[in-house]
Amino acid sequence: MNLDKTQGGVPDFVLMDQLTEDAMVDNIVGRFKKDNIYTFIGEVVVSMNPYKEVSGLYSKAKMQEYKSAYMYEKSPHIYSLSNNVYRKLLQYRRNQCVIISGESGAGKTEASKVLMQYLAAVSKSSSEVDRVKNQLLESNPVLEAFGNAKTLRNDNSSRFGKYMEIQFDFDGAPVGASIINYLLEKSRVVGRTVGERSFHIFYQMLAGLSDAELKSNGVSKDINQFNYLSVSQCSTVPTINDVTGFKEVQKALDTLGFSGTEKQNMWKILSGILLLGNINFRPDEAKANITRILDQKALDAAAAALTTNAGALSSALTTRSITTGVGKRVSSISIPLDLQAAAFTRDALAKGVYERLFNWLVQSINSRLSAKSTEGKMVVGILDIYGFEVFDNNSFEQFCINFCNEKLQQLFIELTLKSEQEEYVREGIQWEPVKYFNNKIICDLIEGKPVSITSLMDECSLITESTDSTLLGRMNHSFKSHAHFESRDSAKRDMTLPDNSFKLKHYAGDVIYNINGFLEKNKDTLFGDLVNAMNVSSNPLLSSLFPPLDLNSKKRPITAGTQFKNALNNLMDRLLACEPHYIRCIKPNDNKKPGVIDNERLRHQIRYLGLLENVRVRRAGFAFRQPYPRFVWRYKIICPDTWPPRRFTMRPGQDAEKTPAEKIIKHLGLKGDDYRMGKTKVFIRDPRTLFDLETRRDKEIPKVVVKLQTAWRGYIARSQWKQTKAAIKIQLFYRSARSARWMRKVKNAFEGVSRDATYGKNIQWPEPPRVLKNGSILVKKIWANWRARKMVLALTAEQQAEMRQKVLAYTIFSGKKPWDCSRRYQADYLESDKNPNSKKYIEAMAKLFATYEDTSVNFAEYGNKFNSKNKPDFRGIVVTDKNIYKHDPKNYKIKKYETPIVQVTDICLSPFEDTFVIVHAVEPHRDLCFDLGIQGEEKASEFVVAVVQEHKKLTGKTLPIHFKDSITYNAGRTPKGKGVDYTLKFEATDDPKVVNSQIRSKGQVNTVVYSKTNNPIAKKKR
Repeated sequence: MNLDKTQGGVPDFVLMDQLTEDAMVDNIVGRFKKDNIYTFIGEVVVSMNPYKEVSGLYSKAKMQEYKSAYMYEKSPHIYSLSNNVYRKLLQYRRNQCVIISGESGAGKTEASKVLMQYLAAVSKSSSEVDRVKNQLLESNPVLEAFGNAKTLRNDNSSRFGKYMEIQFDFDGAPVGASIINYLLEKSRVVGRTVGERSFHIFYQMLAGLSDAELKSNGVSKDINQFNYLSVSQCSTVPTINDVTGFKEVQKALDTLGFSGTEKQNMWKILSGILLLGNINFRPDEAKANITRILDQKALDAAAAALTTNAGALSSALTTRSITTGVGKRVSSISIPLDLQAAAFTRDALAKGVYERLFNWLVQSINSRLSAKSTEGKMVVGILDIYGFEVFDNNSFEQFCINFCNEKLQQLFIELTLKSEQEEYVREGIQWEPVKYFNNKIICDLIEGKPVSITSLMDECSLITESTDSTLLGRMNHSFKSHAHFESRDSAKRDMTLPDNSFKLKHYAGDVIYNINGFLEKNKDTLFGDLVNAMNVSSNPLLSSLFPPLDLNSKKRPITAGTQFKNALNNLMDRLLACEPHYIRCIKPNDNKKPGVIDNERLRHQIRYLGLLENVRVRRAGFAFRQPYPRFVWRYKIICPDTWPPRRFTMRPGQDAEKTPAEKIIKHLGLKGDDYRMGKTKVFIRDPRTLFDLETRRDKEIPKVVVKLQTAWRGYIARSQWKQTKAAIKIQLFYRSARSARWMRKVKNAFEGVSRDATYGKNIQWPEPPRVLKNGSILVKKIWANWRARKMVLALTAEQQAEMRQKVLAYTIFSGKKPWDCSRRYQADYLESDKNPNSKKYIEAMAKLFATYEDTSVNFAEYGNKFNSKNKPDFRGIVVTDKNIYKHDPKNYKIKKYETPIVQVTDICLSPFEDTFVIVHAVEPHRDLCFDLGIQGEEKASEFVVAVVQEHKKLTGKTLPIHFKDSITYNAGRTPKGKGVDYTLKFEATDDPKVVNSQIRSKGQVNTVVYSKTNNPIAKKKR
C-alpha cells in the first residue's frame, strides 16, 4: 500500500495521525481532489462518487495489477476488496458477501458492477463458465433498465433492492447465480416528483423500437402522449442515451436466452401500461355515483395492447365485484366506483402489471443463471440496495427503504462494533471499549414485539373502517414517549409537524413521513376483477402473470409491509451465514457535479455511517482472529516444531490446541503487542502479519507436496505391480467367460425369433464385451440381412415393387431434398375412380399403346407443364416403359411431342420444399418443366423413380439426378428451332395467397415461389 501523502492523504483512515471527524473529512477530501476516490478502513472500502470517469481506474491492466496482490500491498480500490473476497472464498471455503451501503446517488450500483466485472475477469474460464459469466454481466443492463430511474439526486437510481448470489465450484469458477429483488418502487410507474422519470425501460422502448413496431403496439415515440410519462415533465437526461440503452437491453436479453416472442410480449405489456394511464373517467349524467369511461378510444387502445376484452377492462376499472359465500353458495355483487376510486383502480392495475412483469423477469433470469447443482458450491453475495432517502414528501416507500437501511446498519454494528468488542471480553483480551450508537431501538420501534409500527399497520389494514388518521392516532398512543418518534400529539408535541405526519429519528437523520396512503400501500390491493381481466388476455405472458383467483380461499393476504419485513429478515440470515465485506459509498454533493465538495454533507454521511467509530475499533483491535485448531491446521507446515507432526510431542499440563499455536507464533518472531492469545483463538493485530503467514505457507507447500508425491508414488508403484500380475491371470479367464456368456444371452434373446411378426426388431441386444465389439457388428449384419429377406418374401409382388421404388427414392432424395416417404406409390393415378375422366383416359391410352407400341404405364398424374413461353398448362403427365407423354385432359390427346426416355440426359430438382422437376433431353428434344404437387400431394419423387427405373432398363446406365439452387432449361426447342433458355430460381414465402408453388417470370429468369406452410411437404410435417 502506497503511504505517500502526496496522494492527498493517507490511504487508510486507521493510519491517520489525529483520529477526529475533521481529520477524516480533510483526508477524504484531499484524496478525492487527487482522483483517489477509494480509502480503506482496515478491510472496509470507503468510496466517493466522482460523478465523472477517472482515467485508467478500471482498465484491464489495473485488474491484473490487483489480481495476485494482498489487500494492503496496493492502493485502496474495489479491486483490492474484490480480490480479497475471492481469495478468502478459495482459501477458507466459506461463503462471502459484500454489503454496499450509502445514500441514493453515492455510487452503490456502479460499485456492484465493478465488483462483478472483477470476479468475472479473474476467475477460471471454460466455455460453460464463460457463458455463465456473460449472462451474469448481461443481467445488469436488463435489471437497470426495468428497475432504475432518474431521480432528482441520481440519474441512474436503483428503485429496487437486489441481492445477487454468485455460485462458485471447488476450483473457483462461477457456475451459476441467483437474484433476490426487494420492494420495487412500483408507484413510480404512475407518478413521481417533477424533474424525475419513470423506469428507464419505458423511454428506451419508445426511443429504440421502430415506428412500425411501436404502431403495432398502439404507441408512438411522442412521450407527451402518455399521461404516466408526461406528468413529471422530464423526458430526456443528458447523461443517458435511451437508444443506445435499448440496444444494450436487446443484446442482453438475447445473451440471456429470451426469445423474440417473449421480448415482443414484454413490449406489448409495457405499451399497455402506458396506454392505461391515458384512460380518464367521467360521472354518469343520468345516474349518481356511476362512473363511465371518458374516451372510448383510450380504453380500446389499452385493451388492444394488453390483448384483453375492452368491455371486461372497462367493467374492472369502473366497478368492483364482491364475492360472498363459498362452494356452491358463492355469489357476486357488483358495486360501482366513484371517480377517485376508478382512477385509483386504474393506477393499481398499472402498478400491479409492472411489478409482476418485473418479478417474472427476475425469475426468468434466475432460471437461466441457476447452477445445475448447488451441492458443494460456494457463494459470493453482493447486496446493492436502496440508500437512505429523505425527500420533501416521504411516504410508505421511503419508510420501507429507510427501515432497510436501519437493518443494514444494525448488522454492521453487530458484526464490526458490538460483536467484536464482546468477543474480546469473552476471550480475555485487554480492551478499551469504543462508544457507539446502537440503532436496535429504532429497528424495534419499526418491527419489534409486541407493538411496532408494522404491527399497527397490519392491524389497521384488517379493519375496513380504519383510515390513515386511525393509524397515526394509534401510533401516537403507543409511541408517544418513545425517544425516536415524534408527532403533533406525541409527548414532545412538535407543533411544526403537519397534522398528517410523524417524524422518526433514524440513525442517518430525522425523516418526516406523510401518513396519507400508508394503509392503501400496505394492503397493496388488486381487485379480483382486474386479475380476471388480465388472466383472459391472449398475451400468454400477461395471462401467466395473473393466475385465476381461488374464490373459496379465505386466507388473508400478507401485507406489503410484513412481506418486506420478512424478506429483510431472510436477507439478514443470509448475510450472517457469510463472512461480510463492506463498501461504504459517499457522495460529495447533492447536485451530481464533478469536483464539487459539500463538507457538511460529507460530515453528515461520515457520522451516520459510523465511520469514525469503525476506525477506532479497527485501530484499537485486531485485524485477524482464528480458533487454535484451524490456525494450527493451516500454518503448522511453516514451523519445524509442528511439522512433520511426529516431531511435536505434548508434555503433561500443556494445552493440546494452544501450545502448537504458540510455537508457530514464536517461530514467526512476533512481538507481544502484535498478537494476543485468547482462551480459544489467536488474535493478530496487523493484516500484514497475516499476509506474511500466507506467503511463508505458499513457499512451504511445494516442499510438502514433493515429499507426499514421493511416498505416494512409491506406494502406488508397488501396489500396481502386484495388481498387474493378478489381473493378467484373471483377464484371460474373464474374457473367455464373458464372450461365452454374451453368446448365450444373444441366443436366449432371439429364441423363436422366426415366429415374431417383426423378426426381432424390438429385441434389445445384449451389450457385448469390448473384445467382441467387431464380432457383434458382424452378427448384427447377418441378422439384419436375414430379417430383410424374411420381410421382403412376405410381401406380394406389387408390394415388393413399391418397396424397391421407395428404397430407390430414399437413395436419391435422402439428405438432398424433402420428400414424402409415407405415401403409397400407386403409379397410375389417372385410371383411379377418383378421376372423373378415367374412362376417356383408359381409352386414349389404349390407342396410344397401339400407335407407339408402349406396353405399360409406370406413372400417370395431373400436373402443370410449363410451355415454351413459360406459362403453366394443366396436363396429364404419363411415364410408360418407353416415353414421357403430356396429355390434354380435355380430350387426352398427346400435346406436341413425346420424349423418349432413352433421350433423357438428366433430371434436376431444387433442394427445397417445392415440387418442380426439370427433365433435360438430347437435342432436338425439348426439356420438360413439371410441377407435380398441384393435386395436394408430393408426386415428384415417384415420377423421378419411374423415369430412373425405365432408363436403367433401356440403357443399362444410371440416370444422373442433380439438386441445384438454379436450373437452366429449354422448353421450346424443336427440330425446327432452338427455343429459349430459361433460368429457374427458388424462393420461399409466407404469403397466404401462395398455395403450393408459383412461377413468377421476369425475362428469362423465373422464380419458383413456394409457400413455407401451404405446400405438400410442410402439410405432411404437421
